[in-house]
Order: sequence, then structure tokens, then C-alpha cells
Amino acid sequence: MILNILDTIGNWNSQLFRELKGRLKIGKIAIVSFLSLSSQLVLFLFWSAQIPVVSPVAEGNYPTHNPFCAGLDGNPKGYETQCIQDAAGNFIINWPSWWLQIFVWLSICSAIVLLVVGTYMLVSDVDQEERRGTLNFIRLSPQSATQILIGKILGVPILLYLAGILAVPLHIYSGLSAHIPLHHILCFDIAMAASCALIYSGAMLFGLTTSWLGGFQPWLASAAVLTFITTAFNVPYVGNAADLLTFLSPATVLKQVIYQVNPSSDYNLGWLIKKINNLEWFHFPVGENILACTALSLLIAAVATYWMWQGWQRRFPNPLATVLSKKQSYLLVICYQSIILGFALQSNRYGINSFTCLLIPNLMVFLALIAALTPERQALYDWARYRQQIVPSSRKLWRRYPILDLIGSEKSPASLAMAINLIGSTLILTPFLMMNENAFPATIAFINLILIYSALTQLFLFAKIKNQEIWAACTVGGAIILPPIILSMLSLTPEKAPFIWVFSVFGGSILSASAHTIFLSILGQWTVLVLLNLRLRWQLQIAGESASKALLKA
Repeated sequence: MILNILDTIGNWNSQLFRELKGRLKIGKIAIVSFLSLSSQLVLFLFWSAQIPVVSPVAEGNYPTHNPFCAGLDGNPKGYETQCIQDAAGNFIINWPSWWLQIFVWLSICSAIVLLVVGTYMLVSDVDQEERRGTLNFIRLSPQSATQILIGKILGVPILLYLAGILAVPLHIYSGLSAHIPLHHILCFDIAMAASCALIYSGAMLFGLTTSWLGGFQPWLASAAVLTFITTAFNVPYVGNAADLLTFLSPATVLKQVIYQVNPSSDYNLGWLIKKINNLEWFHFPVGENILACTALSLLIAAVATYWMWQGWQRRFPNPLATVLSKKQSYLLVICYQSIILGFALQSNRYGINSFTCLLIPNLMVFLALIAALTPERQALYDWARYRQQIVPSSRKLWRRYPILDLIGSEKSPASLAMAINLIGSTLILTPFLMMNENAFPATIAFINLILIYSALTQLFLFAKIKNQEIWAACTVGGAIILPPIILSMLSLTPEKAPFIWVFSVFGGSILSASAHTIFLSILGQWTVLVLLNLRLRWQLQIAGESASKALLKA
């Protein structure tokens, strides 16, 4: 029977068969099973130790208080609940509240282990395949890039899936004992599967595109996922665009499940479900309906996973290609900004700077777009050398003014495509920007900074130096992080030096600056941007002219 199953898997996806054959060993299965079951036992024993026990010493002199004791009405009252005894002399325990703790912590720990360890395993596997050279043999196989991606995602963390499956009985039993409906538990499981598909797809794409990081790739990826998932579980909802980040993990659905069972902010779980009921998307109260919350989480995860797969399908067959084409980037920006606009339009109930919370996710996305669209040196050199030779003679206007080439060609510089994406984002976010004073000048300043980062990245990738990607990443990272650190050390606050702070994406000084300061700041950014693009244009002209001279001499 097992052989028939393996044969079926091999016929459907040979890459999955290869991964399962190399990992499903008796010894590894036994170790993973032991670790999973023992971890569940430790979790159960830990919370069992929190149950109060009647002590005969000084009984009646010092009343016992415990969060798991039931009040006079049988309901938990928080940490100050005084334990009462039944006819047999034992404390009356609120067992649903106790089982809820096991369900919550088992869900959180499972999510962290699945996402963080799975990310490390996938990135490490791609890195090892790249170092051994076997990834090139896989590229030559008749399988499609999608089949290989599916085989890797399902096969590499197979032992991790086994550990998760062994935790399902306790997960479901604790949830039902906590009076959680079965379909609510399944909503969390579905959201967990969607988050795994998203994070694992991103891990595969990250491992494929960052081979220049060497063996540091798995640690960097897993650390980033660990930071993200712990933040998603701990940060309350803030009522602006930053709430989007929690929907990329199962944290939102888990909080909604808990809120439906225990909406009061008591001692036990108030830190986790704080303000969940106020969550909105395009003014639709998704924080009050678990099905709407789950559907929105699946929509966001599906859209993000789709674009991860598009990047993999382009980059896996051709390691020198850009992760996305320029045309694909335009559609990606439309999808992303349409989703984030729904969170940005929430009522700002908590006095948090909504504009800054919108810029931070956008900064992350556009930095990723810069990395995905910027061609490498050889591709850009070929474009500069042969563009005039490959353009038909009937298209003289295109030959003279290569604007269409800059908009659609995969080998041309990405600056114009980034500008189009930024302008399109501004148009989509106009309803939100109109709600904030001076938001449009601040948006222009943000657009200028992203274009400056794009030009810097292109200049470094076109330069004749070693480790071009590292130089570009360090330069852009330094341009983002160092200015606010240095200015803060010099005690130059945004109010004292708004003109300098405007060159930092963390400087919201332009929102309260005068019109004269705003104009000078934007003018300074445009000056830097023009100089960088003139430098890039000069290098492209040299590359094209030197190639033309070589052809003439030949």
C-alpha cells in the first residue's frame, strides 16, 4: 500500500517523491514524534501546576485567589477571583478557562514552530542545493517551476508537518473543552495553512534570490519571520494601515476565536484580544465576525502567495532574470494598495500617526520592488549595447526616445517603472491622503526618497565591483537607518532641523513644516535624484558607445 502511495506521488510530482524519500526515515520519524508528544506533555503539566489545591495549613485564615477559580456564578472574574470550595472540600475550577489557556498557547507555539523552523528548513535546502550544484540539474528536468515549488514546500518540512499532525488531537480537544465551536477551530487551522503557504513561498523565493548572502540566508530569514510572528501576536490593533501586517499570520483569526469565547479583557487573555472588536476594513467591521476575519485573511494570503509564485516562476528557470517584470509590478502595486487602503481608512481612535503607519509598510513593499525590478549589470549592459540594433527601423521614435522601453522592457533601468508605481499608489491612496493635512507634500518627499534608493541600487548593480548586491543593500540600508540615528545623537529633532530630516523616511517633520521648508526640502531631493540619474545615463551612454565603436572597428 505504501509503495503504491509513493508511486502515485512520484507520478504526480517527482520532486515531492525525492524529498519524501530522503527525509522519511524511521529514526527521524521517531525523534520528531517524541519531541512533539513530549512538548505537549510539558505544556499540559505546566498548566496543571497552575490549578489551585486546597492546603490544610492555615485553612480559612488566608483566602486563595486564582484566575482559574470559578466565582459564585460559575464564571471567571479575573485574577482577583476568590476560590470557593464544593461539598467535598475541593476548589471549584473553571475548566473552560483552563482549557482555553492550553488551546491558546498550543496554537501560538505551533504557529511559531511551523513558520520559523519551516522557513529555516526551506531556505537552508535551497542554499544547499545551490552550493552542491543540484539546483541546475533540477532546472533541466521536465518538471515545471510550479511543480518543483510545490514539491519543495510539501516535502522539505514533512517532519515538521508530522509534528503538527500529532498536536491536532490535543488542539481540537482543548478547543472543544474551552467551549470553542468546531468551525471556529477550523477557521484558525485554515488561516494557519494559508500563512504557511505564504511564508514558505516567500522563503523559497528569498533563498533563490539571495544566494549572495551565503550561509547567512537561513538565519536571516528565520529571524525575520520570528520577529514578525511574535510582533503579530503581541501588538494590539492600532486602527490604521499597520493592521495589515497581522493578517499575514494566523494571529488575527486566533484573536477573533478567543474573543468570540471570552470577550472580556480579563487577566488571562486580555493582552491578546485587546481592541480586536474595533478592527475594520473599508469600514466593514471584520473584528466582530470570525468568518469575515478568516475570509479577509485568506484573501490577503492568497494574493501575496500568488505574487510569490509569480516571482518563483520567473526566477527559477533563469537566475539572471528579474523577479518580476515591470508590467507585473504595476498590477502588484494596484492589488497591494487596494488592500492596504481598506485598513488606512479606519477611524483613528488611538491617537497614532496614521500617515507614518502607512509609510512603513509601503517602504517595505517598495524596497522589495526595487530588488525585484532592478536588472543586473550584464542585462543592463546588453540593453545599453544592443537596444538600437534590435529596435526595428520603422520605430524611429522609440529608438530616439526609449520611454516605452523603460516602461516595459525587463532589461532597462527600473527608475521610470518605480516612478509609475509610486504615482499609481498615490492615486489609489488619494481618499486617505485627503484626510490628513500636508499628506500630499509628505507623499512627494517619500516618492523622491524611494526613487533615490532605486537610482542608488541601479548604480551599484551596474558598477564593476565585487559583491554588488551587498554594496547596494548596505548603502540603501545605511541611507534609511543612519540619518535618524546620527540626527538623534546630535539632538537635532524634526522640529529643529526639518530640512535634514526630510531625507529620512522616519522623519515626519514635513507634516508640520512651513510651506517654504517643504519646497526647499523637495527641491533638494529632486537635485540629488537628477544627479544620480544623470550619472546612470552617462554610464549607459559609455556602455553603448564603447560597444558601437568595437562593432565599427570589427
